[in-house]
This record gives sequence, structure tokens and C-alpha cells, in this order.
Amino acid sequence: MLVRTLPLLFLALTAHAGTKMETVSRDLSGGRSTTVNTWAQGGMMRVETQANESTVLFKDDTIYAISHKDKSYVAMDRASMKRMAEQLNPALQMLQERMKTMTPEQRAQMEKMLGTRIPGAQEAPTEIKRTSRNDKINGYSCTYVEVREAGVLTDELCVVPANALKGSAELMNSAQKMSALLQDMMAGMDAPWMKQMVQKQLQNFEALGGIPVVSRHFVDGKPQNETSLSNISSQTLAASLFEIPAGYTKKDMMAPR
Repeated sequence: MLVRTLPLLFLALTAHAGTKMETVSRDLSGGRSTTVNTWAQGGMMRVETQANESTVLFKDDTIYAISHKDKSYVAMDRASMKRMAEQLNPALQMLQERMKTMTPEQRAQMEKMLGTRIPGAQEAPTEIKRTSRNDKINGYSCTYVEVREAGVLTDELCVVPANALKGSAELMNSAQKMSALLQDMMAGMDAPWMKQMVQKQLQNFEALGGIPVVSRHFVDGKPQNETSLSNISSQTLAASLFEIPAGYTKKDMMAPR
């Protein structure tokens, strides 16, 4: 899609408006708030947590992690992740065995830090259940969905139907493609706990029944952090939003930092 003549690219961009979304994540223990901006168009996505620091791009079935500080980037596709898995798996296997010998206190501390269960513990079944609780968040009428692991509440999300948010189709299209790539990438990693972490971050839009306008993560029955939608709009996005900035150097993701 990207390698086309200028006139065709211009027509494609004007025919299919993109989406810009802004969310705010808050540490409910009194920590800082972080604003995240996401742009999506034509199956591509750009995510920034803070301007001029770092950016994640997704396009052409590849994830690009861009560092503006040293003007560099790494590219992650299926082939590069397969090579990385081959190099990391022996170390991951050793780490997995070591985790099995942890004391209950050490295991609990590690699970709290990772936000998921670690190897050696029985994998907890995840249940996504729509409730009868309704709310209105930033002008959006929504219905709460609960996520439970082994019956314990881990997340609650107030969801609106996808068609109620202007521009949601472009966002969902890009998110689903990126989600599929991430899951394929993790398939070769010999670390079940890493796969669980990715799964938790990639909540299935179809299972949720829409798009969350607010989500809260719980630990030991208490909400720890909250992410809310502050704005979403449909607009034509410049192609340059999804390009690596000129003059940036590609780095090997396995090279020493």
C-alpha cells in the first residue's frame, strides 16, 4: 500500500479517513497520569506516549520501535522474532525452571510485578462477562464488562458498541492486525508467562462486544490503574505519520545496548 505513485496514495488517503484517539492512564495510588495518542489508517497504526520521546509504528506486518532520543529504530517482524526466540529460548527455559523454586512470597511478588501468573502455577482460566451495570463516561453511554481469572476480578471495562464511536472501524482494523502479529510473534517464545502478558494486553474486541471507554485493572480486589478515552475523531491522516523519520538509523534489536 505504501509503495505507490503519489496520485494513487493521495486518492487512497482522501477516500479513507483515518482515526485519532487520545486516552489517559492514571495510577490510582496517587502516581502520575500519562496521555497516549493513537492514530490508525489503512491497517496501519502509530502510538505515542509522550511526543519526541518514543513512538511505535505498525505497518506492512512489522512493528517499529522508534527512539527519538538517539534517532534510531528497531524493526520487529515474524522473521526477526523467530531469530530472537531461537537465541533467547535457552535462557528463558533456565529462568522458567528457576521460577518454579521460588517461595510463595517471591512468587506473589513476581506475579504482582508482571500482572500475570508465572510458570509453575496452574494457568488460570479467563472469563469475559458482560454485566447489567451501565455508566456514562465522557459523554459515552457504556456497559461494564468484567474480566476474571479463576473467578477473581482482574479488570473491568465500560464498553460502547463499536459503531457508536466515529472512526472506530479504522482503529479496530489496525488493532486486530497488530494483535494477530504479536500473538504469532510470541508463539515461538518458550515463556508461557510472556504469552499471558501479551494476551492480557490484547483484549479481544469481539469478546468485549465493543470498545472500552474506561478500563480499570485490579490487584487483590483493589483498582490499581485506570485508562479512559478522552477523545476520538475521524480525519484524514498524513502518510508521514506512519513513516520512519528521515535520518534515523536502524538497529539490531539483539545488539547490546
